[in-house]
Amino acid sequence: MSARTLAMVRAFNAPIRRLSPAVRIAAGFAAIACCLLYAMYCIWRSESVFIAGDARFYIAMATGDYGRVMQPFASRQLGALVVSGLMHVLHCTVETGFLLEGTASIVFMLVAIYYLALKTTAPRWLLFAMAFVPFWPFLLQDLVLPDLWYSALLALLLLLLQEEQMLAAAVMMFPLMLSRESTSLTLVCFLIACWKRLRWMDRIVAVVSALAGSIVVKHLAARAQPNSENLPESIYMLAKVPWNFMNNVFGLVPWSNVNTQFCAVPRWAFHVHLGPVQAIGICGFSVTGWVLISEAVLSEFGLLPLLLGFLWWRGRKLNTPSVLLRFTLVYGVASLLLAPALGTWFARLIGYAWPIFFVAVPLLFDRLPYKPTTLGRECAGLAFFGAHMLLFSVAYSWFWITQLEMNLVIWTIGYFLLRYWLGKDDSPSDRSPVQQGQPIQLA
Repeated sequence: MSARTLAMVRAFNAPIRRLSPAVRIAAGFAAIACCLLYAMYCIWRSESVFIAGDARFYIAMATGDYGRVMQPFASRQLGALVVSGLMHVLHCTVETGFLLEGTASIVFMLVAIYYLALKTTAPRWLLFAMAFVPFWPFLLQDLVLPDLWYSALLALLLLLLQEEQMLAAAVMMFPLMLSRESTSLTLVCFLIACWKRLRWMDRIVAVVSALAGSIVVKHLAARAQPNSENLPESIYMLAKVPWNFMNNVFGLVPWSNVNTQFCAVPRWAFHVHLGPVQAIGICGFSVTGWVLISEAVLSEFGLLPLLLGFLWWRGRKLNTPSVLLRFTLVYGVASLLLAPALGTWFARLIGYAWPIFFVAVPLLFDRLPYKPTTLGRECAGLAFFGAHMLLFSVAYSWFWITQLEMNLVIWTIGYFLLRYWLGKDDSPSDRSPVQQGQPIQLA
């Protein structure tokens, strides 16, 4: 009986790549279907996607009503322009256009992610662990925003990096910049992660593509209204970083004479001369930002961040990672670190780092050996998946301290399960053939 149980548990922990091609495809489509069905169920129970967040600005852009659009929203043009094109070609409403674009975007994104994951030696349960995280309902809820469209373009960039099509990847900076101004970060991460594999032509094309996209966006956004503070766009974007960082990291709630949402009269202030902004100051101290950041980090992707950290630490001394893995690690870490400086909508901002959890985690398993072990250790791997699902089931069910306490308990359990399942660091003689540059013999 124990031998049969061990065989069943090992079947769940065994590498995805050892499945037959047909079974792998079926497992991938099953995971995608589960992800989409749950995300749509959550959307059905929540508010309309057309009134969520800042949807009104992008609907106005798609319909050409730039008088209702202000910066920085007007700098995110391409997604809305695609919807406008769909409206003219299909003679559909703006709502239908966004639904078509959003559906195509999330399906393409999921197919790209699972296409990459199905080639790895990650455990088979990881396919469903990636599907069941709160990130997906949040992303679909904001389908009118450029995040989902941008994620689909980013997924295409990842596929190009997988095939090492560096020139095509460099050209992708143009549509990415047309879609969101944060492509400046994507460009920097691309150059850092891929520098040794890039020719000088590729580097120049990447920079020129991003600059061309920025120029086109500036031209298209000329009809839009200025930002809420009526500041030059460059100053506004630069000022956002210390403003948000001070609030979210240091707990010092900021104030200005044109932004009094936190308090009418600050405890401390001094005069400045930045157009309409004549004074800035501090309302007081608050731990709200710390709690929201912690809740998002611990809940948004389940236990995948814990698994990521463990796998990276185990493989940190191994051979140089692939271009795709380097980019996802650099881009993901940068997105996580910059999230507190970009705003207060952390459930959305943390989500920008999705490539590090959905692409880097499966790839990191390729750098570690797969060794069938005892029933207890195999069960620990499956139990880790169970802890991940438990965290998913209770994510955002409570508020504040109660939620954090539950998350920390599950993370602690997950940590010890990982330690027991994967064991200690392997010596060089224990490394898998892929780490030593030898071909892999699949069962």
